[in-house]
Amino acid sequence: MAARIALGVIVAGAAAVGFAWGVGALGVYLFFAAVAGAVAIGASVGGDWLTGASRGRFERKRRS
Repeated sequence: MAARIALGVIVAGAAAVGFAWGVGALGVYLFFAAVAGAVAIGASVGGDWLTGASRGRFERKRRS
């Protein structure tokens, strides 16, 4: 549900920017929205990887 609301806000913002300032500004808006999305996805994937690596460290048997 939150993802749909966030996507709706991004689309509404894109429409507002496009109507108010034109296609050039819309391109800049979409570029920065894509950068923010890529950072969010990267943080999520990286966080999951880091959590798994950390838990795996303590679940492994110690070497003799």
